[in-house]
Amino acid sequence: MAPILAGTAGYIAFAVLLMLFVLDTSGWLHRTEKLGDVHRQPASVTYEDEHGGPRAHYVGLLHERSFVFGRHRAYQLFVGPEPNFGYGHFIDFDHGAGPGGPPAVKSVTWDARGVRVTFTTGHEVFVPADAFVGAR
Repeated sequence: MAPILAGTAGYIAFAVLLMLFVLDTSGWLHRTEKLGDVHRQPASVTYEDEHGGPRAHYVGLLHERSFVFGRHRAYQLFVGPEPNFGYGHFIDFDHGAGPGGPPAVKSVTWDARGVRVTFTTGHEVFVPADAFVGAR
């Protein structure tokens, strides 16, 4: 009877490890952390939305990691009306870490058409206003 219990324990351990692997690689469980500063839209630039008037918008970077093993999954650029990144427009990107580590924002330029984010690596991303106004 002891060999049967040992075999069963092995199958259970294998099943648990397989389940952790699947959950970790599937993206169902992940954790995010803010990278750098949150950049607020200046008062000189306004966007009208369906909430009846202008609202401030924010830009920031997130690093998404797997929950179980903490593996790198993606970087995300956020543009939206909540400084805590709770709701807004997310863009997954993964140009890789620059020579000094993860991506970092060099400058943010807001205008009536949208927002342009320039990274310290020289990469630029333009997000049109209609992608984030109204928190889409």
